[in-house]
Amino acid sequence: MKHSTFEKAAKAALCSLLLLSMAAQTDLTMAFGFGTADEDKVVTVYDGKTKKVVTTRSNSFKKVLSESEVTLNAYDKFWTSSSDVKNGAVVVVERAVPVTIVSDGRAKTLYTTQQTVQGVVNEAGFDWKKMMPIEDGMMKVTQGMQIHVVPYTSRVVNRTESIPVHYQKWYDASLQPGQLEVVQEGTPGRREVEMEEYVSDGKVIKAEAGDVKVIAHGTPGIAKSGDVEGTQGYVRSMNASAYHPTDGDGFGITATGTRAGHGTVAVDPRVIPLGSTVYIPNYGEAVAADTGGAIIGDRIDLCMETFEECYNFGRQNVEVFVNY
Repeated sequence: MKHSTFEKAAKAALCSLLLLSMAAQTDLTMAFGFGTADEDKVVTVYDGKTKKVVTTRSNSFKKVLSESEVTLNAYDKFWTSSSDVKNGAVVVVERAVPVTIVSDGRAKTLYTTQQTVQGVVNEAGFDWKKMMPIEDGMMKVTQGMQIHVVPYTSRVVNRTESIPVHYQKWYDASLQPGQLEVVQEGTPGRREVEMEEYVSDGKVIKAEAGDVKVIAHGTPGIAKSGDVEGTQGYVRSMNASAYHPTDGDGFGITATGTRAGHGTVAVDPRVIPLGSTVYIPNYGEAVAADTGGAIIGDRIDLCMETFEECYNFGRQNVEVFVNY
């Protein structure tokens, strides 16, 4: 039987459609990654201090570890930076270590990848509201360590305690690094601290500070330090004299326009800038607000309230604590 021209044309069109359909399916397959060879992926594996970088085509992290020649023991774990294997992924292996938990006179050894003591206690199934480790819960877990878990109750108590003296420090280049020399003792303050105590078998095994209320403020001390860090100024040895506000022109007005009085000192501005705040032992805090014709270099003039004070002070060498 001879086929008509129409039948031949129809068959040719059908073949074309089939070819187009196959091509479309191929495009979809390529687009969604089905049926194609996997691409190379670089994965970094951390096993303790060991780092390995591997190139893989695997879609399983377990296979990646196998390719890296990393063997997992029964209790070891690993975590990954992504849910599936992709280029740039990271695998971190956590090795389990033996830890012994002692509770109620019984010891039990378990293998754990927990990083803290409290994590091990929680993993072992202890109720943290009733049982706690004697050791610091945030202590890092080490191989073979013992953790002692005991039943406990808690109570809140208020304690009054001293506040350590704060020392204002000035740098003294004549001191050695690490050396601290107290110039003026401070006084401690007092505070009331709310403490939560954890009691086991009638003994306080732990205590944590809560709210703190200052009852009395102390006064800071003054010290010289051989370290620049943490200082608020520097110490300079100077030759000091004393003057009365009416000295000079008798008006008692300083070079900076302020009225002279106790707490005003005259300086050489090239040595101590005008406006600087200073401290002189046995005189007190002062402001460098004045100058004087004879006050040159390491000279300083302290203003006194009376002529008698000026006479008694005379002239002497002093240490001047200059704020930065």
